[in-house]
Amino acid sequence: MIKVQIAYPTPFWREAGLNGFAFNLDDELSITLDNSPADGSCGVLVGFFEGAHARTAALRTPAERRASAVATLTKLFGPAAGEPTDYLEQDWMAEEYTRGCYGGRLGAGVWTQYGAALSDPVGRLHWAGAETSDTWNGYMDGAVRSGHRAAAEVLAQLTS
Repeated sequence: MIKVQIAYPTPFWREAGLNGFAFNLDDELSITLDNSPADGSCGVLVGFFEGAHARTAALRTPAERRASAVATLTKLFGPAAGEPTDYLEQDWMAEEYTRGCYGGRLGAGVWTQYGAALSDPVGRLHWAGAETSDTWNGYMDGAVRSGHRAAAEVLAQLTS
């Protein structure tokens, strides 16, 4: 997974009635979403190079990945997408502790059969993290929720 944030002066796609979401299997940048600030002070599209596309993109320079991402956005959202003001990327495969993506993905049936075991305390050891949350699993919201849950478990254990 390589995550990119591409900035524009405005969220121009909204003027065309678009919401910034695209799912695209034809190009390397496979998913895009509107990640603009709520006040609309600038436009930001977040996108993802995933799987085989990410592995191929990782072999190229950041400038080449930027060009690929911008080309895809231009195809999807029109010529205004070809003029970004900034580009930022995160290559999750290069991260020592994640080695590929921003979240763990369980195989079919694993969550429903064993999901509770991911957050069950083991003695005084309590687990927290995005993958231990039963709501927004794998995302920052889930990480925060799991932190609250683990803190409540610790507090309950200390007061019992």
